[in-house]
Amino acid sequence: MKKFRFELESYLKVKKAKEQQRLGELAKVMQKVNVFREQEQAFDQQYNSMLSAERDKFKVTTVPITRLKDMYDYLSALRLRKDTALLRISELEPELAEKRNAYNAARKDRRVIEILREKKWAHHKSEVEKEDIKFMDEFNQARSQPESASMRADSKVHRAP
Repeated sequence: MKKFRFELESYLKVKKAKEQQRLGELAKVMQKVNVFREQEQAFDQQYNSMLSAERDKFKVTTVPITRLKDMYDYLSALRLRKDTALLRISELEPELAEKRNAYNAARKDRRVIEILREKKWAHHKSEVEKEDIKFMDEFNQARSQPESASMRADSKVHRAP
């Protein structure tokens, strides 16, 4: 039985390495986007919780105008930080799309070679099975021929006297 050998195995390894490289590049950009998303969510959560807490305080007590101004300045700063994070995310979107497309293309290239390899493997497997069947047939024929030859010899011996 001959061993399966795929001629493009080293090329497939190169394609896999290229895909991993593209995936790493995509992961770096995704990490940046995720940092900005987390910041945006944190600023939004902080903004909402502070606004809610201060609103509850205003209902119960009077608040000096300076404290009110400070609170609105702080809320404005939080909104600005949130908007900045959203702006950074939108700035990264084209790069993210580019890296995603590059990764998808690399994955597709690798997959094409793997499909070719699978087809070659299936062909090799069927050839090996055919050889095994042929060998078994020849073996069975060779095994049955001496038996029939000895039967013929036995029948000639019994007829001779």
